[in-house]
Amino acid sequence: MNKICSVLVILALVSCKVQETAVVSQDSIYIKQFHSGVRNMLNEQYETAIQEFKACLTKQPKDAAVHYALFQIYLKQERYQEAAYHTEQAAALDPSNLHYKRELAFMYQQLGKSQEAASVFEALLKADPKNIDYYSGALKSYDDLKKPSKSYVLIEKMEQQLGENPNTVLEKFRLLQQMGKTKDGVALLEAARVRFPSEPSILANLVDHYFRTQNYTAGFGLLKDLVAADPENGVALLMYGEMLYRSGKVDEGKKYLHAGILAQGPSLDQKMNILIMLVNEKQQAAIDPQLEPLVQYMSDTYPNEAKAHSIAGDYYYVAGQTKKAIDCYRQTLRCDPNLYPVWNQVLILEFEQERWTDLEQDASTCAELFPSYPIPFFFKGYALSRKGAYGAALENFSLAKGVLVNDNALLAEIFMQEGSAYLGLNKQDQAFAAFKEALTISSNGLELNYLHNLLKYKIELAKTTERLQELAAKDPSNPNITFEYAFAQFQAGAYQKALDEMRKISNASLAQTAAYQELLGDIYFHLTQVQDANDSWQKALLYGEGSAVLADKINQKKYVQAP
Repeated sequence: MNKICSVLVILALVSCKVQETAVVSQDSIYIKQFHSGVRNMLNEQYETAIQEFKACLTKQPKDAAVHYALFQIYLKQERYQEAAYHTEQAAALDPSNLHYKRELAFMYQQLGKSQEAASVFEALLKADPKNIDYYSGALKSYDDLKKPSKSYVLIEKMEQQLGENPNTVLEKFRLLQQMGKTKDGVALLEAARVRFPSEPSILANLVDHYFRTQNYTAGFGLLKDLVAADPENGVALLMYGEMLYRSGKVDEGKKYLHAGILAQGPSLDQKMNILIMLVNEKQQAAIDPQLEPLVQYMSDTYPNEAKAHSIAGDYYYVAGQTKKAIDCYRQTLRCDPNLYPVWNQVLILEFEQERWTDLEQDASTCAELFPSYPIPFFFKGYALSRKGAYGAALENFSLAKGVLVNDNALLAEIFMQEGSAYLGLNKQDQAFAAFKEALTISSNGLELNYLHNLLKYKIELAKTTERLQELAAKDPSNPNITFEYAFAQFQAGAYQKALDEMRKISNASLAQTAAYQELLGDIYFHLTQVQDANDSWQKALLYGEGSAVLADKINQKKYVQAP
């Protein structure tokens, strides 16, 4: 019962007490105590009210109003056993009060006493046979008791009082299935389909049954007929299209699916499920360009729904349009900033795109929203390190380690990045201590990172180059090894050799990164090919932010040594 109803009930009880006062003056002390209990109850002074009401019961233990008042207080305090006792007393002492019985029934449900609840609800229905709340309460109780036959009889009584509707039909179908009378249930739905020809839920259940029982002909026939009779029925279009699609008639199915997404009627979730199916199906192949108008339609139609923008982000991500994907994911987060998986996807894409400023800002926001997650702190530290803010980077790496749990791969990567930051601060001892920790935890995939850091600061250049030669000999087709070997040649001043190595990976996806294009520009400049150098630096800026000095190279049209 809500607070307003509670107040009204109590005030009514008070009124009764006032009337009694005029007749039985010797009970004035009792009445005053009752009134005081009511006032304290309404003021939420519950413990004081309890003591006053209990004092009333010592004088008049059969006062239903007092028992009911105690029930209300204990219910608010979630002291359900005590609440149940007093509502039982109230209902027993005043059996004509339907309100007491109603509260008793729901109290029984709260305590899991389903049989007792069902009995009280049945009694209430005898007094008020058109009360939908009583039917709902009784049906839930019988459902908890796993008595489908009782529920079925009750629904038939409800239909006699309130009339049949699609919901009651579907509930009876469910119950018949539970009773092992599926054939009768199907006959019920088929008959209801005639009475409710435009009700998609009845059709959906029929179709679901026919397909689960492998009666595909009947299922297809139902949907085909409905689509032909009502071509604007978006739900039917989606269902029919999905059936065609999953049965191998992909192109024909897509026609109906696309029409269903654009139609009125289907819910956002229904449309989303179809789009997710279509987008995810193409993750290993070329994305269907016909999906783009659909995801755009969803974003435009549901501008405040995060999931509509999220599916657009997924589409552009699968299509390889990373910048558009990030924009859509950002819009998703504007609708709902509490979606950590979307934040994580944004951070990963910004990292891959070498968008260090965006990465720093978004990782910072994400870390504020999810302070117990290590990834935002790691990415923020990484972005700061790439921008030359090594001290701030180390602070964030430390925060990442502080909340990290059972992830040795990430822990090793954090130590590796700490080492890189320490080198930036010219603290080689701390750097090599961090590198050692990283490689001790996990050398898998980290050796190249370690060698890159040595190359960047020309530490043990000859030894590092020799190790890269060994790795290249073992895995000559690995573009990342080739890139680091080219960087080694550049640091050694062997610019033509560096260029030859870079050309070996010109067709790899690595070539479409800021890091690759910036190094290529640096090599061209040292080979006095200034225009080629500037062209490559400009390309680097298109792919990402590059190093902290990339903008200086472009503006000054010459090589600038990173600090």
